[in-house]
Amino acid sequence: MVTIVENYEILYKEQLGKVGLLTTENSRLKEQLEWFKRQVFGQKSERFIDAPTKDELLPGLDIGPSAPEIQIAIVPSYTRKVTKSGKDQFKVEIPEDLPREKERKDIPEEKKVDPQTGARLTQIGEEIVEKLAYRPGQYFVKQFVYPKYASKENSLFGVKQAPAEDCVIKGSKFDSSFMAHVVTEKFGYHMPLYRIKEKLSVSGVKITDQALCGLVIKLGQETQILFDEMKKRLFEQEIIFTDDTPVDLVGNGSGKAKQARVWGYIGNHPNAPPYHLYEFSSDRCERHPMSFLKNFSGILHADAYSAYEKMDDSDDYRFTWAACWSHARRKFENAQSGDEKFRTAILRKMRGVFMYERVAWNGNSDDRLKIREEKEKPIIDEIYKMLRDKVRDGSLLPKSEIAGAIGYMLPREKNFRAYLSEPNARMENNTAERGVRKLVIGRKNWLFVGSPRSGKAMANLLSLVQSSRAMSVDPQAYLEDIFKRLPAYPHKNLFDLLPDQWAKKFGKQN
Repeated sequence: MVTIVENYEILYKEQLGKVGLLTTENSRLKEQLEWFKRQVFGQKSERFIDAPTKDELLPGLDIGPSAPEIQIAIVPSYTRKVTKSGKDQFKVEIPEDLPREKERKDIPEEKKVDPQTGARLTQIGEEIVEKLAYRPGQYFVKQFVYPKYASKENSLFGVKQAPAEDCVIKGSKFDSSFMAHVVTEKFGYHMPLYRIKEKLSVSGVKITDQALCGLVIKLGQETQILFDEMKKRLFEQEIIFTDDTPVDLVGNGSGKAKQARVWGYIGNHPNAPPYHLYEFSSDRCERHPMSFLKNFSGILHADAYSAYEKMDDSDDYRFTWAACWSHARRKFENAQSGDEKFRTAILRKMRGVFMYERVAWNGNSDDRLKIREEKEKPIIDEIYKMLRDKVRDGSLLPKSEIAGAIGYMLPREKNFRAYLSEPNARMENNTAERGVRKLVIGRKNWLFVGSPRSGKAMANLLSLVQSSRAMSVDPQAYLEDIFKRLPAYPHKNLFDLLPDQWAKKFGKQN
């Protein structure tokens, strides 16, 4: 017969077993939680930092007066080899079995005569310059052959040969086709430089990280004049869409990544080329867009960033800020709690405005103004009346999402109505968001910017590549050609080298 005490002992053991299981499960779940927290918020390194003590490392080892004498060996110190900056740091090793194509660069026949004696010049040799080149699907070497000529009868004539081919980076071991390939791969198809390096290694080409990074930075600096010309032409359109996105900056001197910014300025005038301009800045201070837009006049499409509101209210700026209805609609869509009937009514009216606007863009500018005046403006009047009535009835909670959505629209009524009177303006800023998204996709691959200098170069090259793509111009062919033309091209005619004009003037020749 089981006694009461024995029953308690059995129950006590069962409870201890359950507690042990729960404790074990709790400990395991805590470990999983810490692991997930580390994956999301902590460092990914698996290095174990907490070093063991002497007793933990050598248990039972007595190092005292009676311990045997320990022989100490003197190991010579290691001196780290420092690579000197110079040409070797940017070395490129081209394998001997890589295909080679010769291209003869000779002087004209009429110049193969000594002007003093009239004697025919004699070829005394030739100079061969090798450059790493690229064509779709293949890396190869271009051998530029420069014949050398001298006069047999005139020892003071010297040596004559054709000048070196123009290139944006003089004396480089890279052909303009390879330069265009690297830029297009990185800023057109979001390929990080280390992957480009891996692709080169498959063909036997060994290249340093410094060489590729230095090449991109140099090309970005040399194309600054084209960026400035594109900015000038964009401002002439009087319609700009702008947005910004963060990017990590690691070369800022602090040793940690800092959040920098890339600003997109996109053209979408119906009768003008869709230039895509990107500007890099080390932070998101108001001074960056305020400086960039100093000389702009027209319509600026943007979100409600404080810098745009300040410029819109200032007499120093000559443009009108048009607020984005997509941003406003998004705020009401996110307001899931509160007066659902009111929220639904607002969203339905906004949908009506968007539908009329889609129809308006199927016609010409006069049709757009007519539809906006007769169809869209009355709905917008109703929306703002509903917003004001909702504020007056006193049912809004001050910190609710719906109150925030109303507070976003009411103070900026004139900015939300700005597009109604300008036929080429739009009611949303989706153009800029699509333009910035191209950078966001690339950022997922190359992760960060190494320095403010490389950030500026990135913005210049990204502007050329994405403008080309927006105009259906092959960026590889375009960049390859302008890298040859740019050094000697007259600065007063730089407009010819922008993607849309290049396609008209030079595109068919490539």
